[in-house]
Amino acid sequence: MSMRAQRLATSSLLTPIHNQHKDPTYSSSSSAAAAPSSSFAPVAPFATSMAALPLASTRRAGHSLRTQATKGGDQLFDNIADFYDSLSGIWEREYGEHMHHGWYGEGEEKSKSQITVQQAQVALMEELAKLGGIKELAEQIMATEGRRIRILDVGCGIGGASRWLANTFDADVTGISLSPTQIARATELAKEKQLSERTDFQVQNALSSTLPDGGFDVVWSLEMAEHIPDRDTFLKEIHRMLNKKHGRLAMVTWCKRDGMLDFDEEIALNYISEWYNLPRWISMERWASLAPGAGFESPTPLDWSQGVRPMQFWGDILVTSLQPKNIVGLLQIGDKGVKAGAAAALMAYGFYKDFIKFGAMRMDVKQA
Repeated sequence: MSMRAQRLATSSLLTPIHNQHKDPTYSSSSSAAAAPSSSFAPVAPFATSMAALPLASTRRAGHSLRTQATKGGDQLFDNIADFYDSLSGIWEREYGEHMHHGWYGEGEEKSKSQITVQQAQVALMEELAKLGGIKELAEQIMATEGRRIRILDVGCGIGGASRWLANTFDADVTGISLSPTQIARATELAKEKQLSERTDFQVQNALSSTLPDGGFDVVWSLEMAEHIPDRDTFLKEIHRMLNKKHGRLAMVTWCKRDGMLDFDEEIALNYISEWYNLPRWISMERWASLAPGAGFESPTPLDWSQGVRPMQFWGDILVTSLQPKNIVGLLQIGDKGVKAGAAAALMAYGFYKDFIKFGAMRMDVKQA
């Protein structure tokens, strides 16, 4: 590609970011105007400079990640563990124990717009628990089997959701992560909150764990499935671990828009994939199509993108990243910290252009 073509492509990539700097609201091609994003506007120049990188390196990065996935993803998994080992402390200091989006509501629920980030993160867990029917299932299991519901939190981070599930539903929760640092911190926090008896945290790979067959009533996956290179194997492994009478997967994950993407959209996803250690993106519809082959009923994919107010979320991350104390922290952990901050700009851009989606779905074990 010529230098002129690269500049044109990069200009196309950045146009919405410049427009967002001028207009404090955003809209997508498929929905009405969404929530304001006052926190994103001040960092538009930063987003611009971070996005304007050589396109050739992006193509190499995308090819490298796909090669890792076809070889079993060992290097990808090592990179994911190192990424979260390095960044989890900064995240906890700035945002607390939950490492995920918040829920601000859709339509009439927009009254939730004034809640704090931490309250919104709890609201997202409430929405996912409602989708998964966890409260009703917990009551059913206690009434019929006299035991607590057993939940597996796949990609548990420092255990925020695991502890919330244990407290809210009187559940026995196992949390797994590739990051030894996260597991150590999750275990420490569970002890501090007197939840050690009902939570267990382990360093495990979701594609090849040693957890028991049929050992869980619910598998909970909160913004981690985007890291999985082999989605078919992932779903089959989840099915193996679920109770075959009433087991279900409750999942939210980053997805791409269904169908072909534009060139600049693919470029943006390749950067994000390199910097956040992600394999090739798939759509919500593709996730749903894999379910029957893994032993689940056909699920209905849901688009929760508007409800999580992504422009505000990623804008806040960018603003936080640019605080002096965090710039120092990011620089101390090397280029992965700087790239993580830059990727946040492209995540905001992806939601703005509507080619990144926040997908949710419940997959129920297929009954014989």
